[in-house]
Amino acid sequence: MLFTDRSIWTMIHGIVLGGTALMALFAALFHMYAMRTARDAGDTGDAGVAAPSQSRSLAQLTVLIAVVLWLTVLVGAYITFPPYLARPPVGATDLSAYPRALIQANPDTTWLHAFAMESKEHVPWIAAMLATAVAFVSVRYRAGLLNDARLRKMTMTLLAICFALAAFMGILGTFINKVAPLQ
Repeated sequence: MLFTDRSIWTMIHGIVLGGTALMALFAALFHMYAMRTARDAGDTGDAGVAAPSQSRSLAQLTVLIAVVLWLTVLVGAYITFPPYLARPPVGATDLSAYPRALIQANPDTTWLHAFAMESKEHVPWIAAMLATAVAFVSVRYRAGLLNDARLRKMTMTLLAICFALAAFMGILGTFINKVAPLQ
């Protein structure tokens, strides 16, 4: 069979949800950076105040980010992670259906479980929580977020941390799936 339920859920988790989260995070960072440069450059006219449509679109984007990151974390934790933990029967020689056992059977790949999977179990929750905080701030303060330099800088920092965490977890997930794909 070309695609199994496990492999489809892995693709949904990593490519669809994780990829969407990374693209949306980058879009929000770009949006906030572009608004900063227009305002801080001292342009004349209305460049000093964010338009309501700009702050509304940013708020919607940050809410989307939080929702997609939570979906990614929940699908990863409750749908794709349990099959990874499956234990092989005693005496099994073909470990391809048991990703954790397959990774731990080879000394060159044990770090994937010891570091990568342990990180993937905990770090994504932090990114989802930070994204939720950013979404709350962007909905609560709307135009104030784009007009207040300190608030904008703090929000951009949190988004950058979310982006870095999500990208790093995606890289680790790719390594794990390359060595021991869920089949």
